[in-house]
Amino acid sequence: MSEEIKINCPACGAPVTSEICPYCGAMTGLDTASADMEYPVLECKEAHMNFWNITFPLIFAFGFGFFGFAFPVIFSVAGKGFDTMATVICIPFAVIAVVSLVIVLKNLYYALSVKSMGEEMEGTVYGYMDDTLLLNDRPAQICKILLHTSKGPRFILYKLHDTTHPYGINDRINIKVYKNRFAVIKNKERI
Repeated sequence: MSEEIKINCPACGAPVTSEICPYCGAMTGLDTASADMEYPVLECKEAHMNFWNITFPLIFAFGFGFFGFAFPVIFSVAGKGFDTMATVICIPFAVIAVVSLVIVLKNLYYALSVKSMGEEMEGTVYGYMDDTLLLNDRPAQICKILLHTSKGPRFILYKLHDTTHPYGINDRINIKVYKNRFAVIKNKERI
């Protein structure tokens, strides 16, 4: 028989099951991983440009593309000829280059379509959970964000690809959503 843990809001004393009290808006101190998902989770994917989804595959596209496409051309121009065996050896390099380039173009399309056609919404940061991705033996973080959509409140889980907590609990952040993709808009502080 499992024993249910009862937690009360430290500010108003109401029983709570999430990181932010639904009655007074205070932080409850409840860990995000053990909190209830009070609302449905939107199945969204991040659409952002960073080193791992643009630059890294682009390095593969150019590196393998040289051996897959440029190498045969260089040999044929130099008059050395290029036999069938060498062509067969270059095919895997060409395939890896093409696949890497498709990944870059797909990620660029998603990021630019969200930026240009996305609907801007305001979200509230509810907490952080550990991701399965490890960075320097520390788990990357997933930010749990509450959005108020036309179909009611929904959570999204934003993979940060970082070990830090860039937003405070109960902070409001701006998000652009387009179809099943979203991107956090970098808030610019004004002094």
